[in-house]
Amino acid sequence: MTSSPSQAEAGCPLTPSTPGRRVEVPEALQRGRADADPARPRWHVTPPWGWLNDPNGLTVQPGPDGEPLVHLFYQHNSHAPVHDLIQWGHQYSADLVRWTDLPIALEPGPEGPDALGCWSGVIVDGPTDPTDPDGPTTPTMVYSGNMGGPTQVGCLAVPAVPPDEDPLLTRWVKDGANPVVDVAHVSVGQDLPEMRDHSVWREDGRWYQVMGSGIPGAGADGAQGGAALCFSSEDLRTWTYEGPLAVGDGDVSATGTVWECPELSTVPGDGGTADVLCVSAWHDGDTMRSMWMTGVRTGTRMTVTAQGCSDLGENYFYAPQSVTLPDGRRVTIGWMQLNGTQEQRIAAGWAGSMNVPRTVTLAADGTLRFAPIAEFETLRGDQVADLDGEAAAAVELRGRSLDVVLSGELGGDPVVIDLLASEDGSRRTRLMLSRRAPVGDAGQDAWTGWLSLDRTGSVEPGSPCEGEETRELSGPVPLGEDGGVELRILLDRSSLEVFVNGQPLSARVGSDPADERVVVHGAGLTRARLRAWTMDDAYGERLAAR
Repeated sequence: MTSSPSQAEAGCPLTPSTPGRRVEVPEALQRGRADADPARPRWHVTPPWGWLNDPNGLTVQPGPDGEPLVHLFYQHNSHAPVHDLIQWGHQYSADLVRWTDLPIALEPGPEGPDALGCWSGVIVDGPTDPTDPDGPTTPTMVYSGNMGGPTQVGCLAVPAVPPDEDPLLTRWVKDGANPVVDVAHVSVGQDLPEMRDHSVWREDGRWYQVMGSGIPGAGADGAQGGAALCFSSEDLRTWTYEGPLAVGDGDVSATGTVWECPELSTVPGDGGTADVLCVSAWHDGDTMRSMWMTGVRTGTRMTVTAQGCSDLGENYFYAPQSVTLPDGRRVTIGWMQLNGTQEQRIAAGWAGSMNVPRTVTLAADGTLRFAPIAEFETLRGDQVADLDGEAAAAVELRGRSLDVVLSGELGGDPVVIDLLASEDGSRRTRLMLSRRAPVGDAGQDAWTGWLSLDRTGSVEPGSPCEGEETRELSGPVPLGEDGGVELRILLDRSSLEVFVNGQPLSARVGSDPADERVVVHGAGLTRARLRAWTMDDAYGERLAAR
C-alpha cells in the first residue's frame, strides 16, 4: 500500500460535485495513482481506477468476428475507490486471462428503483419479446436495485440496440417495468432483514431465480438462517415466490445469518454432474466466506447433504459467479477483497480485484476442487527454476509476480515457504503445509493436510504498506496417496493465491515493494520438484480517464 494523503491531497472535495456521492476524486488522478501503485496486481482483474467488488453478468457471447468472448461486469465506482452509488463496470476477454476495459455499462438512478446503486446480478439469454417467451433471445441483465430500504428490488436491463449492431454489449437500457421483484414484504409476503443478488436459470419452459436473504427464526434453535429464496416466471418480468430453495442453520461462525450472492449451478465431476448451491455467508455487516453445498434438488427445494469452504482465505474469495465455457468447463470468478484503510485506497487510486478464474469440478470424495484455468500458463514468462530432489526442497527465488509449482510427497515435517521476504528475513509472509489427523469421515473433515498463512511479519508495524488485518488464514487440504501433493502459488504483488490439490487459499498481503525473496524450506517433502516462472501483464492499454 502507499502512504495516506490528506483529503485535500487526495483530490476529495468536501462537497462532492456529483449529488449523493460522499467522496469524489478526478478520474485522471485516480488513473495516474493506480498505474503507479506498486501493490496493484498486474494479471488479476482490476478496475482501470476506482472501486471494484462483486463479479456480475459473467457470460459468453459472440464477439465482433462471431468468436465467443467472455464478458465480466462488476460492481464499480468510477468516482472514487470507495463503495458508493455502485455502477456496473465492464471488461471482456477471449481467454479469461487477457482483459480489455469497456465503458461503464449501467449507472444508478438518478431516480427510481436503483437510485442508490445498481447492485449485483447476472446476465441470461432472455426473450427479446416478453410476450413470446420461447422466441428469439437477447442478453438480459437481472440485477438488484438499491432504493434505500433494507431489502433491494429485482430489475432488468437489455441491450439498447441489437447485439449484432453492438457486439461488445456497450449500451444498455433499463426495463420500463422495473422493479420486477419488489421489496420483500410485497414479493415474499414478510419483512426480511436483507434480500438481494440473483441467480437465474430456465428449466422445463419456465424461468427460476434465487435471491439471497436471511429468514428470522428459520435456523437452528430459532436463529436467523441464511436463505436462498426462489421465484419463478414465464417472461422474466412477472415473478411468483416459490419459497426458500435452502436455508442455513444461522451459525454466525460458519454459515452466517444472511446468504449473499447465491448461485445454483451444474458442476461436472467423476461419474456425472451435480447441482451445487454456492452462497456467501454474511452476518451483521461482515462478509464472512464463500461456501458450496451439494444435495438433492426437487424443483424449487434442495436438501443439502454436504457443504464446504470454497477458499481458506475466507472473504478473500467472495461473491463468486460462474459460467460454462463452450468446451464444457465450469469456471468461477470471485472478488478478492481489499485490505487497507479508505485513505490508503484513495491514495492508491484503486480498490479490489478478482481472483484468477478457476475451473470447478466435483471430486470422488464429494468435495469441490478448484484450479486456475489452464490458459494462465500462457502468461508465463521466463522460467526461473526447474529443480528436483534436495535442490527443489531448499531453494531461494526472487520476484513479486510469480507462478510457482512445488510437488512431491509430504512426510511428517512441514513445508515452509516465505514469500515477499526482506533481505535480512525480518519481514516475510509465511506459508506452511503440514499433516493433520482427520476430524471426520467425509468431505473436508476427512482431509489429512493443513495449510496456513501467517501475515503478522509481512511488514514492520506502522509501515504505510501495512494492511488493516493480518489474521492467520488456515484450514484443511486434501493429500493424495502417500501424501502426494501439488502446491501452486500465484503471487501478483499484493494478491496471493495458493492451491493444494484443488483447495485454494487466497489473501491480500501488504508488503514493502523492495521485499521480493521467496525461500522454500521443503525438508518434509520427498520426491520434490519445483518449477517457477515470472508472469506477464494481463492488460494492454487501460481505459482512458474522462
